Amino acid sequence: MPKSKLNKIDIERWRYILYETPDNKWIASFSYSPQSFIDLSMLIELTDDEKIKATSDRQFLINMADKVRNSYKGFLERALNRDNYEIPNSKNEKDN
Repeated sequence: MPKSKLNKIDIERWRYILYETPDNKWIASFSYSPQSFIDLSMLIELTDDEKIKATSDRQFLINMADKVRNSYKGFLERALNRDNYEIPNSKNEKDN
């Protein structure tokens, strides 16, 4: 199965990176720490409602990032498998 290529469209350092898929879905990578010395990130596809809110108010994604960080277990069921996506390498790509 081919990987879906993600295109970075927004970033808020240490909170989220927002991507768009070729079929116009929005997927965000949110940072969280399951333990004090471990930093991870999870990919979550935004619902249509979340996408509308994020379009009209960028603070919505910042607030969502804080919710994921503080209550990540509540978002695990929405987490996408990273192996299904071609994620741009931030070291080689210019940030928005």
